Amino acid sequence: MSKHGYGLDRIMSPIELQFFKRSWLVFCLLTLSWTGCAGQVGHPKTLAPGVAIKRAARAILPPGIRSRAPVLIQKGTLWTAKGDILPDTDLLIRDGKIVAIGRGLKAPHNAQVVAAGGRVVTPGLVDMHSHLGVYSSPYASAHSDGNEMSSPLTPMVRAVDSYDPEDPAIAKSLAGGVTTALILPGSGNVMGGEAAYVKLRGRTTAEQLLPAAPRAMKMAMGENPKRYYGKKGRMPRSRMGHAWLMRKQLQAAEKLRAKQDKWDQAGAGRGSRPMDRQLELLVALLKGEVYLQVHCYEVHDIETLLRVMNEFGVKVAAIHHALEAWKIPHLLKRNGVGVATFSDLWGFKMEAYDASVRGPSILDRAGVAVAIKSDHPVLPASTLMLEAAKAHHYGLPIQQALAAVTRIPAKLIGLGGRLGTLEVGKEGDVVIWDSAPLTTLGAKPTHVFVDGVLWVSPKVNKQRMLSGAPRPLVSSPCGCGMEAK
Repeated sequence: MSKHGYGLDRIMSPIELQFFKRSWLVFCLLTLSWTGCAGQVGHPKTLAPGVAIKRAARAILPPGIRSRAPVLIQKGTLWTAKGDILPDTDLLIRDGKIVAIGRGLKAPHNAQVVAAGGRVVTPGLVDMHSHLGVYSSPYASAHSDGNEMSSPLTPMVRAVDSYDPEDPAIAKSLAGGVTTALILPGSGNVMGGEAAYVKLRGRTTAEQLLPAAPRAMKMAMGENPKRYYGKKGRMPRSRMGHAWLMRKQLQAAEKLRAKQDKWDQAGAGRGSRPMDRQLELLVALLKGEVYLQVHCYEVHDIETLLRVMNEFGVKVAAIHHALEAWKIPHLLKRNGVGVATFSDLWGFKMEAYDASVRGPSILDRAGVAVAIKSDHPVLPASTLMLEAAKAHHYGLPIQQALAAVTRIPAKLIGLGGRLGTLEVGKEGDVVIWDSAPLTTLGAKPTHVFVDGVLWVSPKVNKQRMLSGAPRPLVSSPCGCGMEAK
């Protein structure tokens, strides 16, 4: 529409545009009421097209994404997640990105100014292992959509197709400071499927999906697949069968890739390019285009995973849970594999017994990238910072504990260049805390920004409640505002 002078791209963000297009009927009704058409009594002032569109959009957009005005956070104590602590420092966000950090920054015209008053300011938290929206709360079989248990090999299914953007836990997680999550399929299958990258904003899946996201895949080792399929008399009934299934499926993907390469070299005009939707993700994995995330607890399973993946030249981005990883930091470092683990959750099944609460600090000292994750709903994502605080209590240095829920998980899922730290050029996902979050029990966010839009604050929460938002405001367990069904 911008070529006709309406300028939608200048007055609305991409999210607003998308939401607006789906609500065209509402726009038409509002425009009719403003321009005095079709039998209206009197002659009200006709609005310019751009103004009418903007007002219509504001009337139908959720409160959190109505404004993209610049944001200036003044006099905060910035924990950058790069090892720096910057007291009495300002941070400016414009067009969804951090554009300036320093002291005495001037507020741009129409900027939203937030006085931090010396409080801690951190990047938005990144939860790299979550089942938000695929195991929605309250838990019931009707909401159990994380595992496609018709086969142990389901690389073709996608978490986004199960994702419920109205899971009440999403708003709770945002209120706890989580702004980005990797939504993984469950661990029932050897190959579980493709993950979804989301920002915890908006009301629809389209609004929450991260634009231009990388790709990630979930696999699982150990007890879960052989326990479920063994009971049914199907492979894998043992770890031997498990390894064979991995090799078999990767070999099939290799053959498909070879056929595609041959077709590409021959050029067009020789029929359709070879394609198999069930193997497409694995072909991308073999090409190094997918961040592989693997559920795996014990040393021997970790070794089997690396042995099989090395046979096919596949890079493992991170091993999840990894409660015995503390025993083999040298092996993980040599293979360039990260770890996404719990702070102190262990002992709940056989493969989870030989853990150590010092595991994250041991791995960190050895140079292994360590992230702390929730595995929501196993642990509520809203308490992710508390889990990092516990890891710090058990020996993980304070700046590494912060990095474990910001910079490191962002890197392990392929978003390190976009978010996870407070620095110029990064996306405007920022949290202001009421007290030092890693050393104060009960520390909670007072303000949460996603892409420079304020989604959580006392004022925003009050406005949403008074405006009669579709979902009422209630109190979350951490004392912050949230929306719930």
